[in-house]
Amino acid sequence: MKDILELAKAIQDEMVEIRRELHMYPEISQHEEQTAEIIKKYLNKFNIPFEDNVGGYGIIATIEGGKPGKTVGLRADMDALQMEEQTDLEFKSRNKGVMHSCGHDIHMTFLLGAGRLLNDHREEIAGTIKLIFQPAEELSPIGGSRGIIESGKIDSIDAIFGLHVWPDLPFGKIGIMDGEMMASSDQFEVIFKGKSSHAARPHEGTDAIVMGSQFVNALQVLISRQTDPMDSAVLTVGKFNAGTRYNIVADSCILEGTCRTFKESTRQRIERNMGLLVKSIAEAHDGEGILRYNKGYLAVVNDKEMAEIVRKAATRLFTKACLYPLETPSMTGEDFSFYLQHKPGAFLWLGIGKDDGTTYPLHNPKFYVDEDIIWRGISLMYQIAREFLEG
Repeated sequence: MKDILELAKAIQDEMVEIRRELHMYPEISQHEEQTAEIIKKYLNKFNIPFEDNVGGYGIIATIEGGKPGKTVGLRADMDALQMEEQTDLEFKSRNKGVMHSCGHDIHMTFLLGAGRLLNDHREEIAGTIKLIFQPAEELSPIGGSRGIIESGKIDSIDAIFGLHVWPDLPFGKIGIMDGEMMASSDQFEVIFKGKSSHAARPHEGTDAIVMGSQFVNALQVLISRQTDPMDSAVLTVGKFNAGTRYNIVADSCILEGTCRTFKESTRQRIERNMGLLVKSIAEAHDGEGILRYNKGYLAVVNDKEMAEIVRKAATRLFTKACLYPLETPSMTGEDFSFYLQHKPGAFLWLGIGKDDGTTYPLHNPKFYVDEDIIWRGISLMYQIAREFLEG
């Protein structure tokens, strides 16, 4: 395995330049046109054939091994976030109001580097590798993975793997869990309609703010008293808009939030009981209540055998010490979950956390990734593909 590590280190400088180019020109979901052109430029340079415009600006490159065998998919996401970058990097975003603050530029670099090394060694590989560059991962609740799946272009794969750089893990450590890894991610909007009146005569109106406030308080009962304490779930109201003036009883209230769960039964129960809460509170106040519940990404649930392949690949490369013992999954969401409904596979985290003050959380305008992680991520994706095909 030292040879692969050395080969990855040998292309490190070139891959750093690719990462910086991707970082400078971030694009939001469904607008990844220039990003796709950069990827295609390097796939052509590495002599890797591909299909473009898959599920939007998605790209699927194919590496045929020298011998027949299974087919494995490796996925990287392409899109960035609507956020103004607040770093002093020479290669900071050139696109105003858009930034790669979730590490997708690094993920694409990992996949391009792994693809280059796999293609260089294709004659000794038994099987096929599909490099999946996926747009619109951040487009919750829709997501870009479903467009890739619906294209039929990855029907031939036998398994799929993906990763995410993770600030909560120490630099270079690898986190992987059997089963539940990340939560489902749903969005909801609640509208209460009442009747305006003078604030000094509230009995003549129907106060939408009171209805909304009662809903926020009652909502927590769905977790604290109706959900098994051993079954993780989160309900958060992140937006509450109501009223036009201090002395007017508000006639409408709009709330928006998210529901995070792991079990589908818990997800369905919360949606159902949320609807009952909205209805009963509105009726008690002689108002009107509307719930719009948008199901988003499914929970990321790793296949046990595929997770073990990741552990074996990581251990071969970096020894068993690289594996970070995860105690709990994350309540954040990932549309990689839809691939895992389609094919067996696993999703993992690659630690980028450091103690030097440079580590910021995902989706932060000062988010920064030490580029020394690049050769590690390239090696890991390369070895996961080989481990699956040769296993």
